[in-house]
Amino acid sequence: MAKAPPYEGLTAEMPLRDGARAILRALLSEVLEYAPAVLRGDDTRSVHDMRVAIRRLRSGLATFEATFQRRRIREFRHATRRVGRKLGNVRDVDVHLGALRGALGGASEAERPGVVHAIDQLVVRRRTLLAEFAIELSQFDRDRFTRTLADG
Repeated sequence: MAKAPPYEGLTAEMPLRDGARAILRALLSEVLEYAPAVLRGDDTRSVHDMRVAIRRLRSGLATFEATFQRRRIREFRHATRRVGRKLGNVRDVDVHLGALRGALGGASEAERPGVVHAIDQLVVRRRTLLAEFAIELSQFDRDRFTRTLADG
């Protein structure tokens, strides 16, 4: 399971905005840390962990929405949601593929071709969904997000 990122430099004496900034930067960094493994297309664990990290980031954005310019933070919440949904589609296929691959071992000779066909179809679908996720992720404006946190 994905571990929560460390919030370096966070102190009890820190002003709320500075603390929120540190937390949100760490959460975004964690999301982006998983991207290379996810985009390679062969690491289902990273897909799951990135989804967890995205949910944490969305939660952080909701928590600190009033600390920054609400309109901009909402934009990032929505953008993060879109990225999460695209990745969720990939994860759904991963779960189905896992189930089908598990069923393949117990399938009869008559069932095997159908299970293999279903697996093949899902592999193709996963590639398409992963490409859609990559496009959505590429449109996520990390620099603007960072500037929003800096400008408040």
